Amino acid sequence: MQEAVGLIKRDLGPDAVIISSRRVRQPGWRGLFSPGQMEVTAALDERGEKPIAVQAARVEPANLTKEIGEVKALLKQLAVNHFVAGERQELASWRQLLTQMEVNGETIQELLQGIADNTGLPPDQHQARQRLEEHMAKMLVVPQQKGLKVFAFVGSTGVGKTTTLAKVAAQSALFQEKRVALITIDTYRIGAVDQLKIYAEILGLPLAVVMTPQELKGAVERFHGYDAVLIDTAGRPSKNKMGIAELKGFLDTIAPLEVFLVLSCTTKPKDQYRIIEDFKCLNYTQLIFTKTDETDSLGSILNIARETRLPIAFITNGQSVPDDIRSGDPNELAKLIIRQVG
Repeated sequence: MQEAVGLIKRDLGPDAVIISSRRVRQPGWRGLFSPGQMEVTAALDERGEKPIAVQAARVEPANLTKEIGEVKALLKQLAVNHFVAGERQELASWRQLLTQMEVNGETIQELLQGIADNTGLPPDQHQARQRLEEHMAKMLVVPQQKGLKVFAFVGSTGVGKTTTLAKVAAQSALFQEKRVALITIDTYRIGAVDQLKIYAEILGLPLAVVMTPQELKGAVERFHGYDAVLIDTAGRPSKNKMGIAELKGFLDTIAPLEVFLVLSCTTKPKDQYRIIEDFKCLNYTQLIFTKTDETDSLGSILNIARETRLPIAFITNGQSVPDDIRSGDPNELAKLIIRQVG
């Protein structure tokens, strides 16, 4: 019925009135096996000497899936090519580029307001690009050094928590000459402990493997004299409420604690928003984005940073340890993102 009404409104206009509707079948033996159809009769009173126009529309349920898919594709294309009425062509071009990077509409609008001033767009694209970079940096929170010693890395499966932890450990131990200890509670994933053992041996760092919250607390107390204690955790799908609750039971034994939520830039934006919501119970305080080298759409970094107002501690752009990691300095992040705009 909804499909039929849509067709009628399209052909006769919004003033069309439904007169009757009924279910019908195709004539002959084919009608016994084919899906039923909906026949809707509508009329339009044109308020004049002209006769009333009447239209009957038949809709086959079998075609609904195809047509819905076509509508979704059309809406997606319209979103990409969306321009605000009266917007100057230069701003419209920036809007399209940012949309292609999967920056959401609210963030784009805020950025474009930063590009334009009371007189419109700056004199040239170079100046506009600089303003865009400056406003991107303002959306990003500067990471704060809180003087904490214990750090936990949490997130969904496959986002690169263990490799990221190894990079942070290597940077701290080799370049900052800090005393670093490693703890893992990831005894679920095959090879997870062995992977971290290899990193620990190469870097010459102590590693504790714990099975219970009490063992975790004891290991942290044992490494009390170290400059940094990094805790690797098992990846948990955000829909796995029980698994996340179990992880919370471990982390609740440690205080004070800095919790990094690790997100992959290759994850769909919709799934990223679900992850940041589902992991809130772990009280994460900073974000880490991985796999920036595996995507051409870094807009999600801006979206989530603006949504959560949390600092981005690190981003990673490869598998090499201790390389392929950068600090979350807002100005550097803005430069990285703006390179994708063109």
